[in-house]
Amino acid sequence: MSTKDGSRPTALPPIAVRPGLFVSVAVVTVVLGALTLPATVPNRPAFAYFSGGVLGAGLLVAILLGADLARAAAARRAGITVTGITLGAFGSRLGLTPARGRSVDRGGAGLSSGAGPASGAGDPGTPVTGDALTPVTGDAVADAAIARAGLMVTALAGTVLVAVGALAPGGTLALVGELALWVGTFALLVTVVDLLPAPRSAGGRILAARVLRRTGDEAAAGAAVARAGVITGWTLIVFGVAAVFLVGLVGLWAILLGWLALGTSRLAQTQERASAALRGVFVRDVMTPAPEPLSSWKTVAAALDETVLPSRGSVFGVRDFAGPLVGVALLRDLAAVPADDRGLARVSRVTIPLDRVATARPEEPLAAVASRLARRPAAGVIVVVADGPDGWPVMVGTVGPGELARALETTPLPGRVVTPAGFGRRRR
Repeated sequence: MSTKDGSRPTALPPIAVRPGLFVSVAVVTVVLGALTLPATVPNRPAFAYFSGGVLGAGLLVAILLGADLARAAAARRAGITVTGITLGAFGSRLGLTPARGRSVDRGGAGLSSGAGPASGAGDPGTPVTGDALTPVTGDAVADAAIARAGLMVTALAGTVLVAVGALAPGGTLALVGELALWVGTFALLVTVVDLLPAPRSAGGRILAARVLRRTGDEAAAGAAVARAGVITGWTLIVFGVAAVFLVGLVGLWAILLGWLALGTSRLAQTQERASAALRGVFVRDVMTPAPEPLSSWKTVAAALDETVLPSRGSVFGVRDFAGPLVGVALLRDLAAVPADDRGLARVSRVTIPLDRVATARPEEPLAAVASRLARRPAAGVIVVVADGPDGWPVMVGTVGPGELARALETTPLPGRVVTPAGFGRRRR
């Protein structure tokens, strides 16, 4: 297995196991070994039921892991770096780092909640607007290929196991056949649920790629997935309510999936409206100018007296001896240093490293960077960075929730944006 950038091929991505996985395995073991198998294949030893429950849970984990390994292979073919696979309480999650360096998660199928809207991607990626006459090579197409790879594994595994269960003879192998039938049915159910279009499902990523390929409009693709997700959510909720009365408590699972799909779809619609409202607004239009940076080697007392208090700022860039920007320091953290310790403690003691801070450049569209604050909230703001006169990056401003809210409130004003200083400025 190799990547497009010619890097050294890796047989398997790193696999991490969380304690929650054992909880889910125990739940599946109990459901199978204590409830399902004794009811469908009676008069067997307790040890046989327990072994069947453990084997069924192991098969489910293997199917979910195999699906993520297939997704990882598809991601590598698309030139995307695979950071690892995490097995946890709700199944598996594939970590990816796209070429542009933004780390995302691609949710795998879940033992408890399925592979649909409940356990989708933490960040589905931003499609690249293309021309209807040219090939589309953005994230949406890569997402669709990754999604299809995982769906093929769960669908194939489910079909094979259902066939084995249906064809298994009675007698001694009846327990094995019932186990295969149950696991295969669950895998097929996971596949069907994941095919339902929603912002965080495989079906949603496939739908986004199709709309983007047809229209070349990323906004239209996102809106189509969000609308489909709302329909999916309400459909699952109605189906789940009916199932609770007609089948049993298993319908609560469909209600949970529907509620999550509806929530993520409503959120996606809100984000689409905000992106449309912020179209044409850049980070430089709304950022608050940054105060003078602090030196990491200075004491907290000196920083407070010389820079922090006179500037009346709340977020300060921190530079080291060599000059580069190494992070930011917050007023509240500087003030929290005990008074009798400020003469000895250095600014570096309360510095938040830059890799934990959301950053942006002045020329970036505001709509493209607004979501970064949720992923890296350590500083409470987006730090705006530009190249300084000496070639080192410098902090030139900040964009916080207040600036984002102000931008959304002022976009209805024709051709004007309210700057942090309170003056209207015509959009460029």
